[in-house]
Amino acid sequence: MTAQTKLTWPCMILSLLLLSNVDITGAFTSFYSGARSVPSTISSSSSSSTSLFGILDDLKLIFSEDGKAARRAYAEKEKDEQEKALKEIQARRRNPKAMEEYNQETNERRQELMNERSKWDFQQKVEPGFDPKDEWDRLRAAGEIKVGSDLERDESSSRLGSEGLVDQRIDELLPYIDAGYVPEELGGKKDGEDSE
Repeated sequence: MTAQTKLTWPCMILSLLLLSNVDITGAFTSFYSGARSVPSTISSSSSSSTSLFGILDDLKLIFSEDGKAARRAYAEKEKDEQEKALKEIQARRRNPKAMEEYNQETNERRQELMNERSKWDFQQKVEPGFDPKDEWDRLRAAGEIKVGSDLERDESSSRLGSEGLVDQRIDELLPYIDAGYVPEELGGKKDGEDSE
């Protein structure tokens, strides 16, 4: 028997034991004590499973009859919700008054978004002597914009001292995102620009 065969058989047996949810402590001790075969004293474990067994149990649940039934029920529920939404859209399209209300609400939401976005136009403003940070500070003090810690955080994502995640990119809410910040030591010139 070669050294590779000696290593291959225990690995295969260990894999089978792990997949069959069997207590493998006896197999390790007997193999490494010089025994050639796995003892018959290995018993099925009915205690709580390890994290590996937890994953296997989850996979068993997913592909079991209960798991298949749950997936079918979920798919049916999703299908019903989509059909209901489609019927609402079709009914609204048939009713001119409802369609007009829908279009008006949509246009109002779009206008609100455009007004919100126009507050951030200072990020692209390029004029001599204009500092986007000054405008950013003014708008933030006035409460017109919210950034960083002002934003609402998702409580379900707070872990180990973290306040939680924010549902938008906060780097887009910084004053120098489009122009870049140039330290005063460089005389307000970016790399590659000639000084006058």
